[in-house]
Formats: sequence, structure tokens, C-alpha cells
Amino acid sequence: MSRNSQQNRAARKRKKQQRGNARELRGVRHDIEAESLVFAGVEFAYGPAANTGSLQRTVRQLADLEGSGFVDALPDWVSQILDGSMDHVFDTGWQPTEFVHAVRREFGTRAARLTVAVIGAHAGRTSAHKIAPAPWREQLAELNITADSAPARGWLSAWRATENADPADMWTAILSFLGYVNYLIPMKPLLATPANWSAGTASSPSATHGPEPKILARIRGLLAKAEATPYAEEAEILSAKAQDLMTRYAIDSAVVDAAAHTSLRDQVVTRRLLVDNPYPEAKVQLLHCVAESNSVRVLWHQRFGLVSMVGMPIDLDLCEMLFTSLLVQASHALSEAGGDRVKRSPSFRRSFLLAFASRIGERLAIAREQAGRDASSQYGKELVPIMTERTEAVGSVFEKQFPSVVTTSHSVTNAHGWQAGRVAAELADLSGGRERIAE
Repeated sequence: MSRNSQQNRAARKRKKQQRGNARELRGVRHDIEAESLVFAGVEFAYGPAANTGSLQRTVRQLADLEGSGFVDALPDWVSQILDGSMDHVFDTGWQPTEFVHAVRREFGTRAARLTVAVIGAHAGRTSAHKIAPAPWREQLAELNITADSAPARGWLSAWRATENADPADMWTAILSFLGYVNYLIPMKPLLATPANWSAGTASSPSATHGPEPKILARIRGLLAKAEATPYAEEAEILSAKAQDLMTRYAIDSAVVDAAAHTSLRDQVVTRRLLVDNPYPEAKVQLLHCVAESNSVRVLWHQRFGLVSMVGMPIDLDLCEMLFTSLLVQASHALSEAGGDRVKRSPSFRRSFLLAFASRIGERLAIAREQAGRDASSQYGKELVPIMTERTEAVGSVFEKQFPSVVTTSHSVTNAHGWQAGRVAAELADLSGGRERIAE
């Protein structure tokens, strides 16, 4: 069965569930008319039957019906439909921050704020602040969702009051949200889903085992100073310290894992990163270059602005730090490239970032070759099969998780931007450190 067929089948099942939930909430005058309008609007808002004109007519009818005063329970009814839809979203592997990110990318900030409100209601209903895994609770905090931020009732009306927009615009956001949920594809669950939470979930240890917090804090501090200083010599010293610390820890971790004879495939984990506009494809290209030098595999979920990263926890930690550091440096270099009209153009900036990523990839490849020689002199020939086995384990897990991967390429449309980006990459500090580890 094709992916589109699977999505359509799942969408039909989801719509049937929504209608079943709706029938349990009937009992108000004009509720049948309101129900029909809502579900028709969901069809018009998103999916194969999407139709802007029909959606506009539907939202006007809903606004008029609500304004008539005959459907006082409509907000409560819709709020329960919205809240219940989050069970489906989270059961299919999505996490709070990445779902808000995807909705914002698709529909804009108003729909994203609605999504935060819906997640807040869901968090209150499921006692997420008490029993959700720690990373889940951290995401709620990132979204400014506190234990008392979403009342059990009236949260939808509160959101509408803060938006202070035309009722038709409100209904457009609501219907678009519900339509989007119907056609949302499943993601690999990275945390326990709400249906599987219990009192012990909140205190259970993390599935990943990255560097000790003290080491991470020290490395992050060095990288932050390297990015902030205006003096190249000082940046090189700080970067060298970070590189040495990360290299020692990463190689030692690989050797210890090999000595323990544990299953490497069982240690491979998946994480997802959010990639913001503008020029997300150029940023993903940079991440791909960093990942290649760190025994990490990446997959770009272009529609959602997400990247799946598959690798060993230590490699993922170091890959993320180097990628973040290089993004900051690229941003600074782009700002310093000039402010004239040509250099402010989207084509210049996109080409600049693609060139920056390309040259960084070349520099990392050279560093990787040197790393092989340095590491072999310390650990001997045994290091080569150790690192090869780790790479093969990551590849096996990645291919099982993503069996149908399509490779894409990016065209460059601005030669000046390309040249400036390569020059900036020559000056960048490869301060993640992991690029000196042999693969």
C-alpha cells in the first residue's frame, strides 16, 4: 500500500473517531447543524478535498451560528474535540515542541498558539506535569505550559480572547488544526506516549547516555566563548581545549563499549531536531556534513521542518554541539558579509549557506583522515574495527527505520554568495571536537 493510501485510510479512521466523540457530546439546540459544519470545514481546510472558497463560506456560517446564541455549548464541544485529537497526535510518536513547530510551519503563528493551548489542556487532563517523562515536561516548560496554565474548562475561550481576532479567522485556525491532525503521518516514538504514562514514568532514567553533565557544561562553555570572542587567536585556543576534551571522551567511550561486548545496535538511538526558516535546506546540508564526520545518519522530514538523527548517544551529543556552533558562526559571517542590496538577497544568503556547508564538509573530511592517524598511534590497529563496527550498527538501525530514503540535491543560483560562503567556512572553528575521531 502506498504512503498516500495509508495516510488517507488513517485519515478516514480518524474522522470516524472524531464523529463518534462528537455524538457523545450532543444535546444542544442546532448541535446537528454545528457538527455538520465543523466536519465539513475540516474537510475543506486540509487534505485532498481542501477548498479555500468552501472553507470561507463554512467559517462564516459557523460564526453566524455561534453568534445566534442557540449553541452555547459549541465552544466546550469543540474544545473537547481538539483536546481529544492530541491523544492521536501523541500516540503516533509526535512530541509537543515538534508538533507546534510543524503547525507553525504549515499555518502560521495563530494556529501555533492554538496548538500550545490544546497541548496545555491535554497536559492538564493527563497530569503530564506529574507523570510525563522528564524530557516531555521540559518541552512543556519550553512552551510556557505550566501545571495551572490551562483550566479544565474555558481554555478555548481564553485563547480566543487573547487572539482578539475575527471569529472567522478563529474558526479557520481550528478547522485547519483538525484537518492537519487527520493527515499527520506517524513518527517513531522517542519517549513514552501519554497512554503509557504511570507514576514511575516521570522518574525513570533516560534511554540515552551522553557525556556527564559536568563535561557537557564545560564543553558548551568553551564553545560559547569561542563563538563570542572577536579575537581569532583566543577562539583557536578555546576551540582546541573543547576539541581535546571531546576527543578524549568520545574515543574512550568507544573503546569501553567495545571491551564490554555489548550489542551496539541496542545502543543506537534516534533524536529529532527542529530546523527553522529561512533556508532550512542549507541548514540541513550543514547538519548532514557534520553528521557524516561523526558516524551519525540524518533524514530530512522537509514537510515538517524536522530532522531525524540516528547514532550513538555520545556521537549525537557532539554532533549537535558542533552543528549549533557552526550555525552561529555562519550567521555571524553572513552578517559581516555586507549589507548592500545584492548581499541581502535571498539567493545570495541561500548560496552562502550552501557553500559554507560544502566547505565545512571538505574540512571535516580532512580532519577525519588526520584523526585516523592520531588515534591509531594511541590505541593501535584495534581502533579501526571498533569504529567500523559502530558505523555499521548505526547504518543497520537507520536503514531498518527508514527503508525508503530519497537523496536530494540543491542548486546554487548566486556565484557571489557561493564564493563568500566558502571563504567564511575557511575561517570557521571546527570546535565540536568529534571531527578528530576516526570512523
